[in-house]
Amino acid sequence: MARIEFYDGTSALAHQAQLSVINGQLIIHANEQMFTIHSTDINPTLSTPNGRRFIHLPNNMALEFHDNADAERILDALNTPHLKNMRWFDRHYRSWGFLLGSFLVFIGLIASLYVFALPAAANYISTRLPSHILDDISKEALAQMESDGDLLPSKLSKARQAELLNKFNALKKPDTDIPFTLHFFSSPDTGPNAFALPSGDVVLLDELVNITTNDDQTMGVLAHELGHVAHRHSMRNIIQSSIVSFAIANWLGDYGNTIANFGAATLLSGKYSRDFERDADNYAIYMMKINQMSPAELADFFVILDSELSKKANPNESADTNTQPTAAAKPNKSLNIGNLFDDHPPTQERIANFRQAANTN
Repeated sequence: MARIEFYDGTSALAHQAQLSVINGQLIIHANEQMFTIHSTDINPTLSTPNGRRFIHLPNNMALEFHDNADAERILDALNTPHLKNMRWFDRHYRSWGFLLGSFLVFIGLIASLYVFALPAAANYISTRLPSHILDDISKEALAQMESDGDLLPSKLSKARQAELLNKFNALKKPDTDIPFTLHFFSSPDTGPNAFALPSGDVVLLDELVNITTNDDQTMGVLAHELGHVAHRHSMRNIIQSSIVSFAIANWLGDYGNTIANFGAATLLSGKYSRDFERDADNYAIYMMKINQMSPAELADFFVILDSELSKKANPNESADTNTQPTAAAKPNKSLNIGNLFDDHPPTQERIANFRQAANTN
């Protein structure tokens, strides 16, 4: 005999029940009473591995089935449309196919949030930050780098600094009203480099100036850095990293805090940095053209830079190749595995992009 227990909603005492279905209504006989429940008021729980199952009814009443097959027979007899989707889910939610499909949907949702929603949110927030916040962040970062000895006083002569500063200030700077300030420093450990802070402060290292063959190359690099500022890349990276850190910490608790602190930047560096670098390259191309400079100068600079970095990485190799940039310089088409993990687009890709831009209006 089926074991079905009825709870009348007024006490925790269970009563043996007999059930029948008449005209789409569930008739319950229990405790010498009869209850009539319309099919739309029936809310069954999902089945469980141990076979027990509940059907919730109005007024806190409930039925407990000790054998799921008995519950299924009642639900079959009711055949109510609003139960069909739930019953389909109940029959499939423990299957491997359903679990795999759900997992793939979940991964797709997370990927969509990461690729589309996260950058959009960071961009929205970064464009609405007050300028004094950007100034404070930049001043603190610059002071910290000087204090740590990462940035040393420039060894360029005052006349040379003034010459570069005048050329920089004379540049037409499109699509931004950010006040840019050029700073000169030296950093032998860093090597040839320039970078921009969110406030519009741009740092130019002696080591970069010393390897260029003309000032258009230097201005091209600075134009690239201005692109980072105009697109607020630094703040967007900070915001994106913060959101990812918060999400990981919230999901994994104490372990998440450790992972977030050490891993958020790594999680973001690949995709976003490559996109940001391409944005800055395109900004530099446009800026060079409106200032009557050829983007090919940036291509030549990267040929020089690539040669300098190769010599540092392989100091014992004989330098028998011509390191002077030429329009005929051929990209190395061999697969560079490092490019897959680098936070910049591959150098040869950038060189080709600058040369192509130089040949188009």
